[in-house]
Amino acid sequence: MSRVGDDLVEAFAEIEAELGGTAKAQSYDVPAALFTPERIRSIRSRLAVTTRAFEREFAIPARRMDAYEQGRRRPDETTIALLRVIEKDPDAVRKALASEPLAERA
Repeated sequence: MSRVGDDLVEAFAEIEAELGGTAKAQSYDVPAALFTPERIRSIRSRLAVTTRAFEREFAIPARRMDAYEQGRRRPDETTIALLRVIEKDPDAVRKALASEPLAERA
């Protein structure tokens, strides 16, 4: 069979596994302990003076950031991923968020 044929057979096997509920998705767990209140506060304070200013730039609600920074709440996996990107390349996030008006964000 050709390489294209092999790829198609593999793709259909993956679809069958997904539909049958036997597919194994890759997981990339980030231990929540790595995102301590101190680290979250450090990320925010490096980029914005207040949690309100951080909210305006990165669309994470100020009250939620306050709760993370005070240790009352732990960020979920999606927020951890966003904070990691903000920490490494805040301009990329700013650029992505600037591509649509804030009012259209849901």
